[in-house]
Formats: sequence, C-alpha cells, structure tokens
Amino acid sequence: MYTAAEIERAIPERIDRLPLSREIWRIMLLAGIAWLIESYDIGIIGNVLPTLEKQFQLNTAAIAIVSTISTLGIVVSVVPSGWLADRLGRKKILIVGTAWYALFSLLTAFSPNILVLIILRFIAGLGMGAVFPIPYAMSAELLSRNLRGTMTSVLDSCLSFGYFLSPLLALVVIPHLSVNMGWRLLFVIGGLPLLYVPVIMKWMPESPRWLQTKGRIQEADQIVSDLEHVIERRAGTTLPALQLETNTYQQQSLSPMLIFRRAYIKRTVMMWISFACILFIFYAIQTYTPTVLLKQGYGVSNAFLLTTIIVLASIPGKYFAAYTLERFGRKFTLIAFTLIAAMGAILFGFAHSAGLALCCGCIMSFFGIGVDPAIKIYGAEQYPTSIRETGISFFECIGRLFGGVLAPFIMAFLLAQVNIAGSYIFVAAISLFGVLAVALLGTETKGKLLEKTVETSPVVNYTER
Repeated sequence: MYTAAEIERAIPERIDRLPLSREIWRIMLLAGIAWLIESYDIGIIGNVLPTLEKQFQLNTAAIAIVSTISTLGIVVSVVPSGWLADRLGRKKILIVGTAWYALFSLLTAFSPNILVLIILRFIAGLGMGAVFPIPYAMSAELLSRNLRGTMTSVLDSCLSFGYFLSPLLALVVIPHLSVNMGWRLLFVIGGLPLLYVPVIMKWMPESPRWLQTKGRIQEADQIVSDLEHVIERRAGTTLPALQLETNTYQQQSLSPMLIFRRAYIKRTVMMWISFACILFIFYAIQTYTPTVLLKQGYGVSNAFLLTTIIVLASIPGKYFAAYTLERFGRKFTLIAFTLIAAMGAILFGFAHSAGLALCCGCIMSFFGIGVDPAIKIYGAEQYPTSIRETGISFFECIGRLFGGVLAPFIMAFLLAQVNIAGSYIFVAAISLFGVLAVALLGTETKGKLLEKTVETSPVVNYTER
C-alpha cells in the first residue's frame, strides 16, 4: 500500500490510469476548438490572396510577404511564449494568445491599404505563436500513454476542420461579394474567437503535471482527484490499482538550455529537421494550392472547390494516423506517411487534369497533413515537463521559419521561374530529408509513461528532479 503523500504526488501514474471519459473529452475538445479557430485564421490568407493580388496590384515579392507575414509573427513569438508557458502555465498563455490573435484578425478586416494589412497580420501572428504549441503539450500531459497519440490526432483534426472552413467560406463569400468586401468579411469571422476566451477561462484546467513541477502539489492533486471521483462515480466502480513507476517526485527546476546539451541534443536536432520538412508539405498545400490551380486555368470557383476537397482529405488522414500511432508506433507513422505524401506531391506537380490533380492532391493532403499529429505528439514526448513547452516552441520556431516563412518564398520563386512540376519535386525532396532525420535519430516512445519517454542518460533521469 502507498502512503497518502505518495498517492498525492503520483500524478503521472494517476493520470495514466484514467480512461477516456466525458471529462477528458471536454478538456481535449476545448483545446481542439482553440486550434480550429486559429487554423481558420491562418487558412484565410491563402484563400484571399488572389483577391488581394487583384485589388492591390501585388507583385511577386508582395504576394510572398502577405502570404508569410503572419507566420513570421508566429516564428518571432513562439519561443518566448513557450518559455512563458513553462513558467506561468499552459492555460494562461492559451487564453492570452487566443484573445490576441482574434482581436488583430478582426482589426485586419478594416485595413485601408496593404501595408496596414501586413502589419496587422504580423501582430496577429504573435498571438498565434503563443497558442500553437499548447494543445498538444496539454494532450501529452493530461492523457494516459495509450491515448496520447489517438487524442492528439483527434485534436489535430480540428486544425484541418479550420483549414477546410477557410476555403469553404471563401467559396461562399468571395464570388458573391465585391472585391473589396469579400476578404474583409472573412477576417471579421476570424475575430469571433474573442467570444471563446471566457469559455477557456472557465472550463480548461491547468496541466497537473506542470503544477507538480512548480511544487503546487495540492492543486495538481485536486484536479486529478476531481477527475478520478467523477469517473468512478459514473462507472460505478473503482479505477485500476495504482502502480508507481517512478521515484518520489520533487519540485522540478531544469534549465531551458538543457535541450541543447548532451542528454537531449540528438532529439532536438531530429525534431528541428523533421518538423521543418513536414511543415513544408503543409504550407505548400495550404498556401499555394488555390494559386497553382488558378495557374492551371480551373477558374476561381473550381480552384476553391478543389482546394476545399484537398484540405478536407487531411481529416480522415489524421484519424488514420490515430490508429497507426498506437498500433505501429510514432516512427513508423512518420516515415510511412511522409514517404507516401512525397510521392503524392510529385504526381500532383505533373497532373494536367482536374480529376488527376484532385486525386493526387488528396493523397498529398491525406498523408502529408495527416502526419502532423504524429510529429506533434512525438515532439511533446521528447522533453521533461518543466521544459516541454520550451522544447516544443524551439522546433515550432525552426519549423515555421523554414516551412512557413521560407517555403512560400521558395515556392513563389519556383512557380515563377521553373514550373509547377519542378516545384513539387522540390517539396518531395524536402519531405524525404525529414524522413531520414526520423529514421536515423529518432527513438520510439509508444506505450511509455510520459516521464519515461524523456529518459536519456544518468545526467537527467525520468523522475525530473
């Protein structure tokens, strides 16, 4: 039998025996909705870009700036936001970031010229950078070992629903309003998350694991105890017997620079490379699919319709990833999905009919965006709790700098100077580089207690002391 003090401190093991309940679903869906409304805001720009190009007579350089400026804001803010999330808590940063980007998305709708729009999109991106790493860190820290991969896939599908919503609304709004009004209405809709902030404040709990690392044991215990009691009461039975797998927990104080030291440097390099390469696929699909389809002569309405279907294909891809993550593991899912996406990208580049472009685009999206939850939960499993958000924010920063800021510039150049086929061969080559990083540097984390996934050497052990 364990003492009351041991049980109170055994937060990881107690979380690990919690089944998927109504309460767990509620917490995860709150995080998922935060992602959905943010992804809609990010997805807007690719769909209003042709309209902005027409209204403001944008050249190639201006198009690249408009398409990447919010991502540049994400890159600037994501690392300090991750550091703050490790110090102030996940919930606080989620609330501030959501309110921030929603407000500035709303203000973007009233931009009098392209310069103001660019400035407001950059400022909105600062809030997006604060929010992006939070949900999958929360997923890792609030779910059992057998649910982390599955539920992160469900969460990540909310991003796809948001990205799907953007071209869908663009299809409904832009062709039926004036050039000046259609894109403005889409940004007004992007301000609606301001209404969601009070919901997060009331119903989203703080991460018990994070509270424990700050020595706030009683608060962590209270959150987990509430979940245990309501689950046992509804089920009419007790939870499985507690089995401690770690030593006595103490307040954790690890330097953020640990991610660059011997114990974690291989993981850090692997995540920087693989995340950047996988995001390159995502941004190639999300930002440039409407432009590519328009260049191929499919017309505005058909281009938006095909883009909507292609992005929609990523949703079942993420649900399929939920299965493969827990059945075959993180590394298998990352490698297999990315390889197939690379082949889809090459075929998409050579497609010369709407049907073939749609088919190849859906393959690229199903696997290339469907793999996203795999890389996210895998990244969250690489670092201890007290520096998890810092570690995540660094690979988010590098990934979005290369995949989200440089990729659109590279794609714009390739599309203008080479051709569509050459552009997507380049996308495939980048994808294969990411596969190589995971294959050579990655270690499997499936089925392990979260604290044990970060066990690397005697220098820093999984007790996170």
